Amino acid sequence: MTYFVYENWTRDRARIHRAQCSHCNNGQGTQPSDSGRNCKWHGPIEDRDVAFLLAAKLRREDTKACGTCSP
Repeated sequence: MTYFVYENWTRDRARIHRAQCSHCNNGQGTQPSDSGRNCKWHGPIEDRDVAFLLAAKLRREDTKACGTCSP
């Protein structure tokens, strides 16, 4: 299984996703393009525990697993 961590600086949030999640789309997200000013995708990450550790190290106020794919 492959994971990605979505980090959003504007909303001070991080989400852990499975790569095949519709919100993640293998680290491409749902938008056709990204300015790089609000967020960053971290990954791919091959280990679930490593993905959760990375998300914790980002120190975002709102950090949790995606509610859609439940990694």
